[in-house]
Amino acid sequence: MRLLKLVLLMLLLQAKQVSYGQSDQELKLVQALLDFNSAISNQDSDTKATLSKAFEGRLIQALEQEDIVRFKTFGRVLDSLNSAFSFKKSGEYELFTLRNNFEHWNYVLKNKQVIHKQERTFDYFYALYSLDQHRYLLIKRMDELSFSCYKAHLYEDNSGLIDSNNHFLSVCSWTNVDESLLQNIPSPESDQLHKDHLKSYAPIPIKFDAKNKEISYSFSRQSDGKKITRKARYLHGGFVIKSYDARMFEE
Repeated sequence: MRLLKLVLLMLLLQAKQVSYGQSDQELKLVQALLDFNSAISNQDSDTKATLSKAFEGRLIQALEQEDIVRFKTFGRVLDSLNSAFSFKKSGEYELFTLRNNFEHWNYVLKNKQVIHKQERTFDYFYALYSLDQHRYLLIKRMDELSFSCYKAHLYEDNSGLIDSNNHFLSVCSWTNVDESLLQNIPSPESDQLHKDHLKSYAPIPIKFDAKNKEISYSFSRQSDGKKITRKARYLHGGFVIKSYDARMFEE
């Protein structure tokens, strides 16, 4: 990790020399990221927590004061670490998600101010949609080895999460399935057949039609393969829609 850090720092210094418009804010953010990554394998939890807080402080500062999308050196360093970030806009809201190793840093901004955040999480903020002047729809996603889950939440600018039940819609679907379990397999060939019958499927996403303020998802019923689509419009400050979990084998 020390060697990687030195290489990245050399890249950073080279970029600083050739880019007169290099932001000091960006350099401090990159340094904080490198310091945090160098401590990931460190067993000292206090050190990791301190460096994590330092990085998060720099990241929020950059989000609120700069145009982080234009941080080219930061982007190159993330790429070298096999990390990445996404930045999306919806009305007055902005959604920023950074992936580093198996953790995510998630931020919702309004008027360049962070109004909601979740840091170092396994799941991540996937999509955000403005609903009205002070409310927004936030969709989170979690990917496991064999399934993925999307969860939809309603948030209010000042008071945070509206529903005390955490989310009003959850959609979980299989992404890797061993279909040999559904068949009778001769034992001498079982290992190879297990490999041959391992199928991959795209996760079932929660979709949102911003124009009509309609949330929806579709799935194929396991009993007969019939396609089922569920929809709900944003009415009276909320949505009424049934969740789906393929792991329960209920439909």
